[in-house]
Amino acid sequence: MINRKTTTLSIAFFLALFTASLANVASAESLNKKLDQCKAAFAISHSKDSTQEAAVAATLKHLKLTRELLHELNKKNAGKKMSQAEIQENVMVMSHLLEMLVIENLSKKEQTWNLNY
Repeated sequence: MINRKTTTLSIAFFLALFTASLANVASAESLNKKLDQCKAAFAISHSKDSTQEAAVAATLKHLKLTRELLHELNKKNAGKKMSQAEIQENVMVMSHLLEMLVIENLSKKEQTWNLNY
């Protein structure tokens, strides 16, 4: 005969585990959504078809989303051992942010190169 207390604890443990996995999925979904918004704002800010006002607004939105992404990654991963999937997700987000940073500053490199030499 199954003990009610054991069954109740098993169900509670299962629900806690299920809720934790849903939180991780929601967090990953939030990161992906913010990253997509960040890429879209970056594309608008660098589009030759954008007006100056739209480009400035998109640049500010891109910077805000970049900061939010970095803050969310720091908060989510602070002080815990990460799984392979979490590490892969972090590398993917950081590589996209780095790619945008390089594109943003690529033209400035030429200017600083000319100033230094």
